[in-house]
Amino acid sequence: MSSRVVASGAGAILLLIMAVAPASANENVPGADAGNCTTSLISTPLTIPQYPPATQKRLDEDIEIARFALRVAPDREESHFWLGRRLGYAGRVCEAIAVFSDGLKTFPDSYKLRRYRARHLARARAFDAALADYRDALALMEGKADSFEPDGLPNAVGLTIGTYRSNIVYYHAQTSFATGDYPTVVTGMARSLELAPDFARNDMRVPTAYWTYLAYRKMGQHDKARAVIDAIEPGLKLIENDVYYQAVQIMQGRLDPADFEDTRDSTIKFAIAMERRFAGDEAGARALLTEIVRENPQGHWPSEAELSQPDRKAS
Repeated sequence: MSSRVVASGAGAILLLIMAVAPASANENVPGADAGNCTTSLISTPLTIPQYPPATQKRLDEDIEIARFALRVAPDREESHFWLGRRLGYAGRVCEAIAVFSDGLKTFPDSYKLRRYRARHLARARAFDAALADYRDALALMEGKADSFEPDGLPNAVGLTIGTYRSNIVYYHAQTSFATGDYPTVVTGMARSLELAPDFARNDMRVPTAYWTYLAYRKMGQHDKARAVIDAIEPGLKLIENDVYYQAVQIMQGRLDPADFEDTRDSTIKFAIAMERRFAGDEAGARALLTEIVRENPQGHWPSEAELSQPDRKAS
């Protein structure tokens, strides 16, 4: 797969996730008040994370550099989205949304700004607005060549594995889990895997299997869920999705959840909590889901959704 262009398949994707009208501007999203950055879906307080001094210094410096770049070059699309992304990395999610929204005033047809705003709207629990932004971003990409999305937090080998189109489809599908639209989770994850570059296919197989399995289980389609998760073989060599791989192996029964009792990783703990729920241990599931939310300064929206609306269904 070329590092410059990935085949679009735009028409197929639009039919897949856009059963609604064409792209709307979605420009009525508030600025720094967008979504909820102070309280979780279970009413626990949300705060900006406290990082080690060296990490905080780097995050603050990156934000200041991005602010300077935006002052110097406000006519560059990337000046807007990098400031928003840098704020997001620092946990300043609603500030990031305000930056993306402001950038869309200058670049109303930017699928990139919509892609990033959508991700942060989901983090702010504004799920419907996030889904609308993803749909709009995909519509704006129709007829355009795909390209690799620059990493703000590079993996260990410094190799970007995600493209804009594959990421938009993937995160639209993931966010659909929050609204109980499990069929869209399944179809979107399958499509995002199809769009993944060849060299990154194994890396994308793992998280797409994770979310597809959960969606099938939520729909009561347990045989399909088992087939999806069991298709992930042992011994995969991955570029960056090792944590998801551990979680998948817990779902498979290849790894013992007891070996992860000291972990603070939300992806792994969420898998364990959901396995408890599927096994009928509702008290154990809710206890672990609550622990995930409370131990993370910014909560964990999948756990919050499972606690606040475990039987949710898309309208």
